[in-house]
Amino acid sequence: MNQDLPSSKYDRQERLLIWDQKIIENSTILIAGVGGTGSEVCKNLTLMGIGHLILVDVDTIEFSNLNRQLLFQEEDIGKKKAEIAKGRLCDLNPSVKVEDYSILLQNLPQSVFEKVDIIAGCVDNYLARQYLNSIAIEMNKPFVDSATEGFLGQIQYVKARETACLACDNPPPPDETRNLSAPCTLVGKPRIREHCAWKALYDFNELLNREPNDSSSSDILKLTKIANQHAKKNNFAVFDKKELLQLVLFHVPSLITVNAVISGFQSQEIIKGLFLEQKLALPEKERNTLENLISSQRFSIPSYLIYSALSGTITTFDLTPDLDCMVCKKPDSSLKHLLEVNIDRKASFKVLIDKFRMKNGKEYVAFRGNTLLPEEGIIEKLISDKDRVTLSSLHDKEEIRIKIIFTTKKRKRKKKRRKRT
Repeated sequence: MNQDLPSSKYDRQERLLIWDQKIIENSTILIAGVGGTGSEVCKNLTLMGIGHLILVDVDTIEFSNLNRQLLFQEEDIGKKKAEIAKGRLCDLNPSVKVEDYSILLQNLPQSVFEKVDIIAGCVDNYLARQYLNSIAIEMNKPFVDSATEGFLGQIQYVKARETACLACDNPPPPDETRNLSAPCTLVGKPRIREHCAWKALYDFNELLNREPNDSSSSDILKLTKIANQHAKKNNFAVFDKKELLQLVLFHVPSLITVNAVISGFQSQEIIKGLFLEQKLALPEKERNTLENLISSQRFSIPSYLIYSALSGTITTFDLTPDLDCMVCKKPDSSLKHLLEVNIDRKASFKVLIDKFRMKNGKEYVAFRGNTLLPEEGIIEKLISDKDRVTLSSLHDKEEIRIKIIFTTKKRKRKKKRRKRT
């Protein structure tokens, strides 16, 4: 080795006050969403030497991703984002362990969440963001969420029962509320203009037996034509192609510079969160320095940050938790704790539901995240060992949170008789 080279490739960051590379190398971060912001966060943490990254993204790579998602290339179009990102990150830093899951967040086993130190949200929809928020609160994991749209970006840092969570006095934004109501209005009369766009998407599927290809100008033209037929019929203003892409195909305006700025902030808050959570592991000198920085308010993590690219301003807020929040309010002694249930992995889910049906005299349905679990389904095909499910009563608002532990029936061994000689 050249004697002029530093002994560590992390030499520059190791020179920082309060820095301990071992904390970075021993940490596990889950990154939900490997898009414009998520791919930058992955890159930053990988180059900093994070020990273990878990990537979750159900999407495939599109041509329009390539101008702002640096982990992907043209030959990757149509492939899974999480899988391709894993390979590129391992090339950047072979010492980082990377796992990839090309599944919906709601289908990710709870055991995966349990082993992470911090959850990073880089998703582009309200439901996924709220799901991550509830998981982080339940497991007492710090959650660093980001969102971008056009020239704006934001970061929210959630620490269970210390800061406001995403559900504190925070109803779905108007556009999301409208979108959530869309499936109920596909076959009825449109009540609002946006329902015409959703009807067009439904009609497109019915006519061609497939989803529209958002890279196909003819598909977008056809979808727009159908949507405007519904709009005119119901006395609403017509749509243009850009509006339709954003509304039903979720093409939110995005700018690479805003993604880069927000991903930088998010990466930094993740690292700061690690040092706060593990400050007792710091050497005494660094720990004392960190404590002094905290007490002098020179080290802090704002619970909410907004960046405007147009004005070049950064605004931070400390959000107050809602004491009546249904997600993060402090549990009282009357609330039921998580139950552990031992059950044969080969049994159907009906066995579990029947057990509580007979015990409490109520009808229940089972959910894994937002996914309804069919009673006839074999348990091991629907969930993983030590996973969590919710039983919701059909009679009232009662919910029972259950941790499933697989059991296997042991065969009784026959005692061998000794042969008499």
